Amino acid sequence: MWKHWILAPVMLVAVGCSGEAGEGAAPAAAERIRYGKPTRLAHLANRRVNESSGMTVSRRNEGVFWTHNDSGGSPYLYAFNKKGEDLGTFKIEGARARDYEDIASFTLDGKHYLLVGDTGDNSRRRSGYALYLVEEPLVEPGKKRGPGRAKLVQTILFTFKGGPRDGEGLAVDATSRTIFIATRTYRPKCEIFALPLPKQGNDEALQATRIATAKIRIGNAMDVSPDGRRAVIGTYTDAYEFVRRADEKWEAAFARKPRVLEMPKRRKGESIAYGTDGKTLYLTSEGTPCPLWMVPAVEPK
Repeated sequence: MWKHWILAPVMLVAVGCSGEAGEGAAPAAAERIRYGKPTRLAHLANRRVNESSGMTVSRRNEGVFWTHNDSGGSPYLYAFNKKGEDLGTFKIEGARARDYEDIASFTLDGKHYLLVGDTGDNSRRRSGYALYLVEEPLVEPGKKRGPGRAKLVQTILFTFKGGPRDGEGLAVDATSRTIFIATRTYRPKCEIFALPLPKQGNDEALQATRIATAKIRIGNAMDVSPDGRRAVIGTYTDAYEFVRRADEKWEAAFARKPRVLEMPKRRKGESIAYGTDGKTLYLTSEGTPCPLWMVPAVEPK
């Protein structure tokens, strides 16, 4: 069943890259995508979501989003839709919650998964970190479900090569079967680490390797588009997008200067996610009630 795995609102403007480093210029498609005015779609009805630290768009359930709270919470995932309606709370079976920071969704070999990152470490003192791989639960939009359970498929234990880090952003590129973790510092330095998706049943602790360092201050969220061509890192203010050509590795894409995307003003935004179209962006922020923002992609005329 499981296959072996290898390794106040503001107008948003997409700024093209200049003085790019790395191999070659950015893909032309990146310059054709522009973004429209950010729209606040709703506030979440579920008031238990008081520190939305990560958010992702479902790959299994159309129109459904997933989020979780920050440190000090329990291993719960919360489902909701674009109207902010509560679609249920799901407990991850067998998981712990020390400092959840981000969540990613992806489809692999016809199955839909969520990956939850227990990777927060403000003091950089943890001896290890955990990623929880979960079968994405089935959710029926418009129907609130009582307390449910999310099946834990695998716990991935790892460390960062070079010592402890505060891992705030998490993304999965299913096309290359790679996990990415973005670290947060209060300097213009965001390290991007990579891990291969391990085989099921591999309980050996792994080591995440740094593949790039971007000049991004306080990177606290990350996502990769479903087609594996775009990666975005969010901060408390702007977001930064990297675009990968079909014939290059992520290391080359992350070596280029990213496009700066101006995000809506939020109280404390620590999440960002691509929609299923791989272009539209969605955001939440900490605090109650939790807002849901959309930044639409505008196709060229």
